[in-house]
Amino acid sequence: MTEETQIDTVRAFNRVVTERLGVLEDRYLSRDRSLGLDRMLWEIGADGIEVRELRDRLGLDSGYASRQLRALEREGLITVAASEQDSRVRRARLTASGLAELGVLDRLSDELVEEILTPLSERQRAELVDATVTVRRLFTASEVTIVPADPATAAARRAVHTYHRTLDERFDGGFNPDRSLTAAADALRAPSGRFFLAVLKDAAVGCVGVTTDGAHAEIKQLWVAPEVRGLGIGSRLLATAEEAAASLGAGVVRLETNGSLTEAIALYRARGYREVAPFNDESYAHHWFEKPLSAGPGGPSGHVGFLGLGIMGLPMARRLARGGIPLTVWNRTPKADEELAAAGARTASSVAEVFARCETVFVMLRNEAAVDQVLRGAPGTLAALVAGHTIVNMGTLSPGYSAALAAEVEQAGGHYVEAPVSGSRAPAEEGKLVAMVAGRTDVVRRVVPLLAPMCARTTACGPVPSGLTTKLAANVFLIALVTGLAEAFHFGEKHGLDPHLLRGVLDAGQMASPISRVKTAKLVADDLTAQAAISDVHMNAELIGEAAAAAGVNVPLSDVCRALYGDAVARGDGAVAMVGIVRTIAAT
Repeated sequence: MTEETQIDTVRAFNRVVTERLGVLEDRYLSRDRSLGLDRMLWEIGADGIEVRELRDRLGLDSGYASRQLRALEREGLITVAASEQDSRVRRARLTASGLAELGVLDRLSDELVEEILTPLSERQRAELVDATVTVRRLFTASEVTIVPADPATAAARRAVHTYHRTLDERFDGGFNPDRSLTAAADALRAPSGRFFLAVLKDAAVGCVGVTTDGAHAEIKQLWVAPEVRGLGIGSRLLATAEEAAASLGAGVVRLETNGSLTEAIALYRARGYREVAPFNDESYAHHWFEKPLSAGPGGPSGHVGFLGLGIMGLPMARRLARGGIPLTVWNRTPKADEELAAAGARTASSVAEVFARCETVFVMLRNEAAVDQVLRGAPGTLAALVAGHTIVNMGTLSPGYSAALAAEVEQAGGHYVEAPVSGSRAPAEEGKLVAMVAGRTDVVRRVVPLLAPMCARTTACGPVPSGLTTKLAANVFLIALVTGLAEAFHFGEKHGLDPHLLRGVLDAGQMASPISRVKTAKLVADDLTAQAAISDVHMNAELIGEAAAAAGVNVPLSDVCRALYGDAVARGDGAVAMVGIVRTIAAT
């Protein structure tokens, strides 16, 4: 999409939204005020607000804000008076009439939203709600500006103080700036340094500093506030610092970091930083990085590839892209995704293009046949692709196949890491997957930070194929658990039990877990929308059976489940959610 087309599309979106919500009506929500005045009432709220903060929050100049406030005062909806704590500060408060009017506005706003949602199907409602979340997130990202700042200003000092407090919370044993090689304010000023703030609605939500000693520059105090993480702000701050370092004449930029800051480490690797030997005596550092500025930010070595944009792969790739990682994606069936594109991800036309651009390539394909088709499309293809690259397999394959693939990749001059994940589509969307990682220790150490945007926990399991063996063991429990839940609801239904009552008992007891609560909700609602489809469960059950047979392990419960899910696939339920196994149980 060209820039001109993007502009036209956003303008068309603006017209549709303003018309549907009645933004431009003189009597918004059929009241006697415009939306601008009603917005002021909402912002003042039940607790009141300082006038200066109100102006900043709404982006209004003092004259216009004063006129709007006087209009609300004339209606008897607000009062504006000196603050009880500081007579120099004016504070706006709602009157009793104002509070009543705010309640009316809230009710009318709810009715407007219901009017929009009611004609839509459940799927359309979910799509619209998801779209509003995306729009809010991207609008917020576009509002953040990176500005130069004097490190001695109050805003800069507050940002650095918050950065230090964050380190104190994250580091084992806390953080004491007096024991760290922190940069003095003078070192972050011209002519030898720079300091920048990320600003949202006049509040600092990030910072970064850079100092130079001639040929080398050091990045200092890179911090992003929690409320804007995942919006690419860290990557923008780092790029700004790199540009400043280059303008100061540095040819190489350096930084050190603590091992607990996995998201930051992932960002550094993604932007082309290479781990090097320690270049200072920072007591809190575990890793030291540097990057030649002549290579330019985001060079090929810093790019990450992602193959497979299915039910799991697409939200996982979105998490990487939103984390500011330069991403190139490919799918066997071409799939355009606006969120990936908005986050800067590039769609490749071939697997070869992904490997040409990326050093580390994540593979999230459905089964071994798909992996063979993608990586071994022609004789010699795999060896040509993987030499000098790191393959991270995140799909669930048989341990034996994975071990053989690892040997083949290593023989071709590449590296191989297993990182299968536990979790379905919802945890993938939220970045709450659990990864079981296996491979050479030094390679795993480089890959783990890249998993941070996708995974809430990463466990190192040992050499290949211990990651996949661990995943299959976890799936033994998962399949038995969900199948047991489905049978419990079938049993209860046939005995006339209220499914809501049964759900309440199960969700309140010691047997409850996050996964059981999700699945009981789907069973009560008869929601068969797939997060993990029955066909995928059957495939996993087959892998468990094959691995058990190869090791001479008896798995009687898994054998029963494998047969049951095989029957479900045979009766045409392969595409429905895992809890849909209740239909096969009922039909048996």
